[in-house]
Amino acid sequence: MKTRNIYIFDEYTSSQKNGIGTYLRELLYCLESPAYNVCLIIFNADTEEFNMVEDGAIRKFLFPGMKGHFLRQVHVMDKFLRLHIKDDPDNVFLVNHSPCEELLQSLKVYFPLSKTIFTIHDFGWTSRFMGDLEEFKVLLGEISSREEETEAGMLDPVVSYYKEEKGMYALADRTVCLCEDSRHILRSVYKLEWEKISFIPNGLHPIGKIQKAEKCIEEQRILLNIRSDEKILVAVGRPTRQKGIFDLIEAMKLVVKINKNVRFVIIGDSNEQSFRELIQAASPLATSITFTGLLDRDSTYNWLSIADMGVICSYYEQCSFVGIEMMMYGLPIIASDGLGIRNMFRDNGNARIARIGNRKYPEEYRNNLANAILELLSSPGLCQRLGVNARKTYEEKYHIRHMKQKYNELIRSL
Repeated sequence: MKTRNIYIFDEYTSSQKNGIGTYLRELLYCLESPAYNVCLIIFNADTEEFNMVEDGAIRKFLFPGMKGHFLRQVHVMDKFLRLHIKDDPDNVFLVNHSPCEELLQSLKVYFPLSKTIFTIHDFGWTSRFMGDLEEFKVLLGEISSREEETEAGMLDPVVSYYKEEKGMYALADRTVCLCEDSRHILRSVYKLEWEKISFIPNGLHPIGKIQKAEKCIEEQRILLNIRSDEKILVAVGRPTRQKGIFDLIEAMKLVVKINKNVRFVIIGDSNEQSFRELIQAASPLATSITFTGLLDRDSTYNWLSIADMGVICSYYEQCSFVGIEMMMYGLPIIASDGLGIRNMFRDNGNARIARIGNRKYPEEYRNNLANAILELLSSPGLCQRLGVNARKTYEEKYHIRHMKQKYNELIRSL
């Protein structure tokens, strides 16, 4: 079997805090094979100058911090890449950050024999429209129904980004989407051909043995200073409005009026402004809410091991690693029906779904979250069934073996 050279682009600073970092960790796990020579091309690395190092079986090209967005510095990076990488049909470049149209164009010009894969971790319009695809389509329709703007800069920034995204997907030999919603959007909105789309959900390899014995849970609760009668609800991710955290806080205010033995734990990083807003919103819940900040994987798993339920309240995701982790731990899960999330969970199957409803009237979503939480708090039988089904979903769809198999098939097909 021939050996393929896999070059993976990464941006060090952001990947330490978001899902791309977890994705790269799992991708490297999938590529542990004599069939692959793996090289990480890391930008904004902790180095003073360009450097090449060996880290076990993985080579690393380390680029120091650059002024502005690193993907806008292609004229700098392509000189180093051409110096150290020989164009070859067995080369595969994997790109995970955007906007990267200029980078993909450069790779086409200087490495015409090589193949490129772009993985969608988000679309450029989701933040502005809170994952509402229909609202985004309305904007596209308004733009297309009137004459194109003649002056530079007159085009709506989201539409301008959309046009660059279309260019990126056209340039890549294959575009990887992580959920069915994204696959549908690539065809219906971005008009990308089926043969250029690969559907590969995220996968997660289990870390050690997941302990759920009552004694282990009791010991861990003592270490975390949790009362024996407290029910623990855990949410993991950046505490932002797009992640639904503010809606969840408002829902918790309704919950504690009925059940006061509940503690809501938010695990995730936040900037100073957002944190002040969170504290202000959560002040009535001072004795019922815990902000841990950003935790390492082991500390996060400690919380998941003692949690009574997990909450995924985002307005949109691609393929939530947090959701997969919660399924891996067999937690009863409350999930939104947001873009991408609705592909992972089915109501009363492997989760209880809290429908978002009209985004202009958040009270509906908050009430749905509160009602779902109260239902699970009062239904141990339902919790057990949802937890069992969640673990089964992890094994059948999101175990790392599925992701590994599909990436091997994709690389062999190029």
